[in-house]
Amino acid sequence: MTNKKQLLVAAGLAALSSGVLAETLDERVYLNLGLSYSILDSDRDVSPVEVENAPGGFIGVGKAINDWLNLELNLKGQNADLDGAGGSWNQYGASIDGLFFFNRSPAFAPFAVLSAGVLQSDLSGVKKDTAPVAEAGLGFMHDVDDDGAKLRVEARHRWDFADINIPGGNSTYNDWILMAGVTIPIGARPQSAPEPRPVVTMAEPTPPPAPAPVTETVVLKGVNFCFDCDTLSGEAQAILDGDAMAIVQHHPNATFEVAGHTDAVGSDAYNQSLSQRRAGSVSAYLVEKGVDASRMTAVGYGESQPVADNSTEAGRAENRRVELRITEMR
Repeated sequence: MTNKKQLLVAAGLAALSSGVLAETLDERVYLNLGLSYSILDSDRDVSPVEVENAPGGFIGVGKAINDWLNLELNLKGQNADLDGAGGSWNQYGASIDGLFFFNRSPAFAPFAVLSAGVLQSDLSGVKKDTAPVAEAGLGFMHDVDDDGAKLRVEARHRWDFADINIPGGNSTYNDWILMAGVTIPIGARPQSAPEPRPVVTMAEPTPPPAPAPVTETVVLKGVNFCFDCDTLSGEAQAILDGDAMAIVQHHPNATFEVAGHTDAVGSDAYNQSLSQRRAGSVSAYLVEKGVDASRMTAVGYGESQPVADNSTEAGRAENRRVELRITEMR
């Protein structure tokens, strides 16, 4: 009962070593208690006395240290009857156990366990002996309620170094222990941090659209020019005194563009220059009448913006014109 079973335990530990860890760690101290059944080494048997397998129990406390390790302090005991001689072989002791988890799944959390401690052996009719013991094994936990209580099942191999002076007996025994119990956390489960409330970002109000530029255009009808001329006629001056001044005075905070135009006779460059002079003539006349010069800009457009047919005399006369455009309302 010595080497083969020990090798099986070592192989099981190696097979599980690639497990992964999961679940949020419960760091509460827990109570650990349950029942055990020990399959005792037959080397304890000394004819005609046979040591029967031993029921027992355990109780202790433990705590998760990190995602993969729990540490426990356990008290344990077992009672084996002696067949053929009467009496019993009782053992009681304590151990420090390390549980090495492969994951923390509530449904199935497998672990390997290593344990070191002492047991006091009391054999009927023989003096008591206290000796070290070591254990290694495999087990798993399974959550049984929402508060973290768990079912626990284990199989362990124990090396018992008891020297109890049995004639013909050994001083080291190899036992197998089956264990089942529960772990019960002490205290309320820590509350998870509340989910952060989503931050509601208020959308910036859409700024109102910029006002459309003021582009009101007034054709100063009658303010026409003779062919190849930028001099205002008396009729044109009368119109400026009436219509143009009325518009300017009606919009005291506006700025204006005085736009000059020509017909299509002549070169583009000449007509551009001529239209600029015509616009300048109108602007200068209005300044003489009291309009602030800063409110007006004279611009010549040459022959580029005809309003009538340049192939007729009447059309060309209509194209030789001046327009007053509101460009900005201050």
